[in-house]
Amino acid sequence: RLMNLMNDLLDLSSLESDSIIQKDPISTEEFSQRMLKQMQTAFDAKKQRVEVVCLAETVFADSQRLEQVLINLLSNANKYTPAGGRIVVEWKDKGDDTILKVQDTGPGIPVEHHARLFERFYRVDKARSREQGGTGLGLAIVKHIMQRHEGAIWVESRPGEGSAFYCRFPGADSLASPS
Repeated sequence: RLMNLMNDLLDLSSLESDSIIQKDPISTEEFSQRMLKQMQTAFDAKKQRVEVVCLAETVFADSQRLEQVLINLLSNANKYTPAGGRIVVEWKDKGDDTILKVQDTGPGIPVEHHARLFERFYRVDKARSREQGGTGLGLAIVKHIMQRHEGAIWVESRPGEGSAFYCRFPGADSLASPS
């Protein structure tokens, strides 16, 4: 656990520095399926159904950082979704941007916590933090990755209704310099 914490802190430090983000077009379907395979054991252990919906064919992103984004969001969805629950990964185009949504059927998050979710070490339910595992840095890392992509992350959630985390990735055209 300490090693994971150190790695996450080093990762955050790297993201806050001038680390290079290499953006390329990535197939959303292929990428999502690869990430699901990495986590299949965790989903199977809780008999969770995971669905991928690709309404956008590609996303313009750094492959390594995109992997961190999707794995962190899927890990949280797996952690907080009860056995037999459902998780949906959805990609869609919105103007020049690509939106990633990871939605779960977990307990939901009260609105008063939404603004702080992306802070380091912030936990909605402090009593569950040790039993749930993790470093408390996953969403902070995702936030910094999205900032490095000149994108954004936000959550929509209410208690008893599950949670949906959204990531907006600017398209290649929107990042081009004006002529």
